[in-house]
Amino acid sequence: MATANIQLPDGTKVTIDGTPEEISKVLELYRPKALVSDLTMIERVQKKSRASNGATPYLRELIDEDFFAERRLLADVQQRLEDLGHIFPLNQLSTPLRRLVVSRQLRRLKDGRNWVYVHAS
Repeated sequence: MATANIQLPDGTKVTIDGTPEEISKVLELYRPKALVSDLTMIERVQKKSRASNGATPYLRELIDEDFFAERRLLADVQQRLEDLGHIFPLNQLSTPLRRLVVSRQLRRLKDGRNWVYVHAS
């Protein structure tokens, strides 16, 4: 969900919550008359969109670059993302990795007490 704060010419303050598309439509109706506080709506929507995607896009990049050609532990994945400048705690990586396994983009194998991730063949 995105949020926009606007102030109408008569001083009325309005907060709009909704999808980015819904908010954009409402703002277009009032843009000539209203001031968007803090950030512009577009900047807010872009920040929300990036934040809500989490680690999944970066994990897909690792799949595309054949990082998972070899078996990788969760800690290996975390370290590679950190090397690329994307910092995620382990608990924010396990669910996206599991979803990639469910969608058959990766395989998950038990290796002793740990799970390892590898390209799905």
